[in-house]
Amino acid sequence: MKRFLLSLAALSLLFGFTGCSIKVTKPMLKMMMAGTNKVKAEPAYADSVEKKLNVAYVENGTAAQVVDIYHAPADVRKDAVLIDIHGGFYVAGKRENNRRFASVFLKAGYDVVLLEYRVNDGILDVSDELRDCAAALDYLAVHADELGLNKDRMFLTGDSAGGHLALYMAEGSDDPAVPIRPVAFRTCGVMLNCPAYDFASFPKSGLFAKSALAWFMGPRYEDDAWLKSISPRTFIGSYTGPLLVSTCLNDFIRSESVLLKADCDSLARPLTFVDISSTDKIVGHVHNVIDPDLPESRGVNARMIQFMNECLAL
Repeated sequence: MKRFLLSLAALSLLFGFTGCSIKVTKPMLKMMMAGTNKVKAEPAYADSVEKKLNVAYVENGTAAQVVDIYHAPADVRKDAVLIDIHGGFYVAGKRENNRRFASVFLKAGYDVVLLEYRVNDGILDVSDELRDCAAALDYLAVHADELGLNKDRMFLTGDSAGGHLALYMAEGSDDPAVPIRPVAFRTCGVMLNCPAYDFASFPKSGLFAKSALAWFMGPRYEDDAWLKSISPRTFIGSYTGPLLVSTCLNDFIRSESVLLKADCDSLARPLTFVDISSTDKIVGHVHNVIDPDLPESRGVNARMIQFMNECLAL
């Protein structure tokens, strides 16, 4: 865990070094992502609650097209659901590694769903990840009663690449013009932690070598029309519900959250913006998901719970 946080801190330094001519290559990204596909065996409060694991959301799907459902204890349960979409640069990550993050919300009375999706492998790309998320969300909405979930009180959260997927799903749930969208699912609110936002701009950023772009974006990374069609920034005006975004000083894609805030401001739409100013390098990209016990992480997650409580009170 600490090694991964330090790797992200190192990447943050690389991205933040103005004038640096080094491009991020595929081997560099693979080094940063090393270990994220391994399921951590560390214990979590989520392990002790009532749960349904490996619930398939498509017929005859793969091992990645499943969700894990955790139910909050009856004495604190709010009859509301937090659906979490993990990150991992579109090529890595495992839902099970967010169990400690899920535990924070279970203790606060929220049922939690950890959503898995197929990642970019050179054949599948981000469009397929979005299709999986849409299928999972519609499955949860349609089968909510039998799964013990309240389809009318569902929140979405996502970190990093998962923030992209979560925001795009929320936009699609409100706008039929979004190309890949859930049909039955609606959300009470969306919370994004250090999200990727302006997906279409990544190839033009100058930060990534072509090998890296092809690896984490897929073979269509030079197709401008495709990039715009699956970029949350293209459809930011489509979702008008409650929205929270968290970032921090050492988030290596902090500029994405700042741009999202600027777009929301220009649209005069409400946004809860949580920006952590700690200079501690361990408090970096998606710190509140990776290590919920950090003091700064506890603050972000408490604000997320407050945000959901306020949405339910409306």
